[in-house]
Amino acid sequence: MIQDIENLYRNDAALEDRLSSQSTKQVFMNVFCDDLDEFLEYETQITGSYIRNQCLVIKKKQYSFIIPEGMTLLQLIQQNNRFTICQIEVIYKQLLEALYQIHKKYSLGRCFHVRNIYYHNNKIQLAVFGFYPNLQLIPPEYLERGEQNQRRDYSQSIDVWLVGCIIFQLFTGEILNRFQTIQEYCQFYNQIKSKRIENNWKNRIMQMLHPQEVQRCTFFQMHHEILNSNQKGIKQFYKTTFLSQNYIYLIKAREQIDDDYIEWAVPQEFTTEMVIPKMLNPFRDKYNYPNVVITQRNENVNPYPRITNSGYYSSPIQPSPPNNDQSQNSSNGSNNENLEERVQYPELNFLTNKCRDQNDFLQYKAIWIELHFESYKWYLIGSLKEYLERSIQEQQNEGIQSPLETLGIYCLLKMSIIMRQEFLNQWNTGILNFDKNIWQQFIKKSGQAKRFYNDVRMQLIGDQSVIDQNFMNCNNNFQHYSEYTVVYDQIKQSITETINEQTFNEFKLPYRIILRSILIRIGNSCQQCKDTNKKLELYLLQLKIIICMAIQQIFLPQNRDFIFRIVKQTVNITNFDNPYYLESIFFQQNEIRLMEQQIKIIEQDYFGSKR
Repeated sequence: MIQDIENLYRNDAALEDRLSSQSTKQVFMNVFCDDLDEFLEYETQITGSYIRNQCLVIKKKQYSFIIPEGMTLLQLIQQNNRFTICQIEVIYKQLLEALYQIHKKYSLGRCFHVRNIYYHNNKIQLAVFGFYPNLQLIPPEYLERGEQNQRRDYSQSIDVWLVGCIIFQLFTGEILNRFQTIQEYCQFYNQIKSKRIENNWKNRIMQMLHPQEVQRCTFFQMHHEILNSNQKGIKQFYKTTFLSQNYIYLIKAREQIDDDYIEWAVPQEFTTEMVIPKMLNPFRDKYNYPNVVITQRNENVNPYPRITNSGYYSSPIQPSPPNNDQSQNSSNGSNNENLEERVQYPELNFLTNKCRDQNDFLQYKAIWIELHFESYKWYLIGSLKEYLERSIQEQQNEGIQSPLETLGIYCLLKMSIIMRQEFLNQWNTGILNFDKNIWQQFIKKSGQAKRFYNDVRMQLIGDQSVIDQNFMNCNNNFQHYSEYTVVYDQIKQSITETINEQTFNEFKLPYRIILRSILIRIGNSCQQCKDTNKKLELYLLQLKIIICMAIQQIFLPQNRDFIFRIVKQTVNITNFDNPYYLESIFFQQNEIRLMEQQIKIIEQDYFGSKR
């Protein structure tokens, strides 16, 4: 059982051989390696139609997940089930859709294969993906001369290669195993021509599996072949955003390869049990093997050198319940106080940029509270931008142009970039009006602070790479602005291709003009709406828009407790010190009256004095 689960999920994570009483397919997992915990915590946030459900965080370093329904593709192949070309084409399209959901979250598929893709009711589910920490490691002495000094990085083509492996196995029923040498792989590749595979698919497979990464087809080409009106946005993503993302840097940040080991050019196929080299096994000192004496390792030798320098994701803030024997001990009163303090600050699961270390949070609590509100500003802008993108897609499907939403997306993205750029520029000198000495101590000693900064910086780079496309979208919609001529004339000087020289104060007015125009139109729709659920949705949207209009200052300590008093009354709190109360409680309640009251307060008490 242990072995099966490890192969299913991560063979580098130690899994308990313990099943839930409610379900025979719910597995509890303890992660003993900090770095794996970091990866897993981030990857649980990625979801999609063809991706496994999110893991449940039970407590720090302990997760549970539900094994998807159905059988794995491997099990179906082994039972001699023959897939039709139509079935394979559907699986292929579902694979591409699942990978798109992963790629747009700045991750890679990277470790999906026939053993961990489930098939049920003509639908697949990826159980595993992400920055897998145990790719093929080959000691230098086993490599060809000339390969030993190579430092290869896995690029985006690893996902193309893995898709090719899966489609090949579905067509042929042959299970691929790892390739020991490049000659062995080339021999396999040359034999594809002789396989009984439909010619178009055979050519496509050979393009995906080409031994040289630069010769493989791209995801843009793969999506371009699919005749689907919904592919336009996806193809644009792979033509611009995906290519401009610095995935190589992201991978390097998570994988520091030891001097004695090298990651080989040809990745192994993940269809065989993977064994961690003993010297790289990060868990060997943490298992309690009976009758086995484990020698003390040299503390200067890094047990898992490849990911120790990952600077991105750490464990979430989750209070661990005290042990029973400790709870009987009066000496741990301070521990109980810390636990209570953590419980009083709910977990921010929706935020990407946050503190994920309990001790760090408690040590610099005042600073982290404000940084979480800073992060929430960018999250809220991004949430509104995604809503407008969905709205545009729906209108395009009906043949309706949406120039106002197009301008809104540009302005939201541009404002988010400007705000984060100004935030990063002030990082070293001090922000949020904290004492300079306290701030300097924080950025020098807090590991979470460095991760927070790096997260924001990398996400900023990603958004800067797509602003040009948003600028082009605004220009392409120019002929449709006749209905909004007055609005467009007020802001057209601010719709620029470059944003490096603009500041928040310079862009604030056109940004608010566009959001105000969208707000008015939604308000009119709300007045005409008879459906209660739809009306609630429109009021919530209005509230988010007006908050985004005041985004820079509305969450400052001197403003938020007064402005969000309806939120405080609804949630029954005296201190609005966590975005959780707004995002996860107030936004989820279903009383239009409360939404309307909060909108009026912002309109009157904030904009009445600020405009």
